[in-house]
Amino acid sequence: VSAIAKDVLEALAGVIDKHGITYPEYRVLKQWLIDIGQFGEWPLWLDVFLEHNVEEVAYRGQHGTKGSIEGPYYVADAKTLPSKCELPMRDNEVGSKLVFEGQVRDLDGNGLDGATVELWHADDEGYYSHFAPHIPDGNLRGTIVADGEGRFEITTIQPAPYQIPTDGPTGW
Repeated sequence: VSAIAKDVLEALAGVIDKHGITYPEYRVLKQWLIDIGQFGEWPLWLDVFLEHNVEEVAYRGQHGTKGSIEGPYYVADAKTLPSKCELPMRDNEVGSKLVFEGQVRDLDGNGLDGATVELWHADDEGYYSHFAPHIPDGNLRGTIVADGEGRFEITTIQPAPYQIPTDGPTGW
């Protein structure tokens, strides 16, 4: 962590030098960085602007379908569910029914027995469990274990469209 932090600071110093940043410009940048923290948006900002680079590094030397970022609302250790299942949800969960099905395959096209699919999403209003106090933990989250042919069928509700909030520094 120390070596990475040192490199980040050196890179920022290089940006200041490259662009000839003045004190008024520095103060604007500094306030924006402070705002990101005060709005609690550091996880969102990092995921929006940097996590794609981490995914690129993770994919180097891999074959098959490229991975996707976890995003700011990932939570480890979601409930394990069978290949055909319904995601945990509130009894009165609002939203249109959605069935998500597919197959996990190896590089030769064979189904992968026991492959896991992690699925988590917002509710109909755009709120995620573990991040909104009125949503029970584990709501609309699961780790689904594919069947012997790598197939899965998950029943859930259609989530609200994902968008970066525009009322804070990340969206600004």
